[in-house]
Amino acid sequence: MVMTLLGRSLNQLFKQYPICTVSTQVRVGINILHGLKQLHEVGYIHRDVKPANLAIGRRGQAIHIVHILDFGLSREYVLRGDGSVKLRMPRTNTLFRGTIRYCSANTHTRSEQGRPDDLWSMVYVLVEMRGSLPWDNIRGKDEIGRAKFQTLDTTLCKNSPKELLDITAHLRTLDYYTRPNYSYIYEKLYEVMKNCNYKFSDPYDWEEQAAGAVSSIRKGLTYVSRSLSRMRSHTPMSADIISDSKNAGSEACSGATSKKVTDEDLFTQADFESNETGF
Repeated sequence: MVMTLLGRSLNQLFKQYPICTVSTQVRVGINILHGLKQLHEVGYIHRDVKPANLAIGRRGQAIHIVHILDFGLSREYVLRGDGSVKLRMPRTNTLFRGTIRYCSANTHTRSEQGRPDDLWSMVYVLVEMRGSLPWDNIRGKDEIGRAKFQTLDTTLCKNSPKELLDITAHLRTLDYYTRPNYSYIYEKLYEVMKNCNYKFSDPYDWEEQAAGAVSSIRKGLTYVSRSLSRMRSHTPMSADIISDSKNAGSEACSGATSKKVTDEDLFTQADFESNETGF
């Protein structure tokens, strides 16, 4: 299997940024939603959505895309045969699959996981971007499961935009057989972007720190350049050395800027409206 080389995982980034801005939160949410919809459309559920299995691209426009990784626990929820695609019937009792912290409440009951369970994991990831999860200080699989059932959505989403409550309300109407309304979920997340004038091209929180580092490098190079100029006025210096110094400065800044991302390059409503499986 050949995989694209990606950048840092969200788990690594969240250690540096335990509290993210709403702008970063909702845009990451749209990215995860898009990835999960694509996976669901080809007939699979992930069953282990968590920050460690989500990563940004390495360079260029890809740094604005969140990629889903690690399909080791994925399961096909459709049956294909005789040219038809049918929903696979759920098992009545299953083994626990997933990560206790991020799996859905339904997973704790050993019920068959479906598309809504992946989306609940997405919600938990987004909630954690704005603060702690209500069960952070609880130990034990069963105890955490009870906490998930008992936690009100208003408590869960207290640090997040109110639109997240609309999403959790929708997820509560779903079961294994029901197709999530991906378009509606996208609308709710994008609504936050419109109301707050956020753009897909805005830097994520971690990009702003990187931009600050680049600015420091440039200031340092400017200082070096001025120092060299002063030295040249007093000390003979070969043109080759001066040229090498300029090239070094250029190389230090190369790659610091990438192709500008525009909103048209990323997601639109149409990306979330198709239904490839038919159910």
